[in-house]
Amino acid sequence: MSRWTNEFLDHLRSQGDSLADESVAKMLQDGEIKHVTEIFKELDQNNDIPPKDIYPQLEAFFEVTNQLPENVDHERIKRGEAVFIDYAFAGALALLTKSLPEGYQAPNLANILHLSGNLERHPYHRLLAVLQMLVNVNSSSGFEPGGKAIIDAQKLRLLHAGIRHICPQYLPDYREKYGEFINHEDMLGTIIAFSYLLLMGLRKMGYKIGKEKEEDYFYTWRVFAVMMGIHPPDKPHSFEYVPDSVEDAAQFYAMYQERHYVDAEQNPHGVSLAAANLAMLEDLVPWYLNIFGVKSLPRIYMEKLMGQKACKNLALPLFAGGKIIENVLVRLPSVLHIVFSPLRFTRHILFGNQHSLGMMLFQRMINVEFGHSVTFTVPEDLKAWIDMG
Repeated sequence: MSRWTNEFLDHLRSQGDSLADESVAKMLQDGEIKHVTEIFKELDQNNDIPPKDIYPQLEAFFEVTNQLPENVDHERIKRGEAVFIDYAFAGALALLTKSLPEGYQAPNLANILHLSGNLERHPYHRLLAVLQMLVNVNSSSGFEPGGKAIIDAQKLRLLHAGIRHICPQYLPDYREKYGEFINHEDMLGTIIAFSYLLLMGLRKMGYKIGKEKEEDYFYTWRVFAVMMGIHPPDKPHSFEYVPDSVEDAAQFYAMYQERHYVDAEQNPHGVSLAAANLAMLEDLVPWYLNIFGVKSLPRIYMEKLMGQKACKNLALPLFAGGKIIENVLVRLPSVLHIVFSPLRFTRHILFGNQHSLGMMLFQRMINVEFGHSVTFTVPEDLKAWIDMG
């Protein structure tokens, strides 16, 4: 019997992140919230300086959150990071056409994401911010002391605490209907999107990664989930709230879908977010390729990777072309991977190590748009949150 019962998941929905919430409350009380952006930028640029030395008032938070769970398998983390590096392009495609939009079926997520309006107005920024996190989590030494994955987890916990501070005045009925803002169940659902759903997207594209590699990739995100605060309040190193395996993640996700995914009429903000995501993907297709029907590719991938039911829930148009064309296009990346991977030079350039072309391209896209790596901050009010976009 699955442990992901309604009773257990309701328990997770009642929990936020008291450590981060208390830290942000103190910063707000001291009028220091405006300095957090500077702190985060310093952390991005100089990992040698302990965070507590930059901002002593947050010493307790950084001290507790800087510790990896006990008995973490660092070699397994490295193997998990290598999986994303090997499949970076296809992984990004699965992220764009499955991981991100599929979650918009849940109004408990969509209503919060819609509040700032940034996803509708700046969907490309959202994409790049998520890509930055994936690059950081899967970068070499990301989970070493001062590593990018650890720092991202710390920053996101403070960011979420800031949003929990803002939301009640704009969504006064939310807690009664959905539970705590950015609670453990929803955070876990997001982690599952970047791990389990991404793997399922690769499977549907025809990639045969193998069970061991899938589990290694998922293990990396299990560790990141704990670093994000998804654990019992008094057990900061516990994996109690996190699925044990890809199969366990499937059981969690099945329950999450059943509990939260609704149709388009009940979820107008989710429909709006999905439409913005599709429009962004279509805009990324060069105009001169439209004559070959390439602009239909985003719809094809979303329909094949998410399924028709999810597309209908999000009021996304279904592809009217032939099934043969759909299947060929969806599986094309995996075929190219099989053809080119054995070539030593090509494999070294595309899939060789943490400096793979895919990872470098993602970081280049981010740097061109933002001028630097994405730097998170903690919004003090709704205007500040909107301005972050």
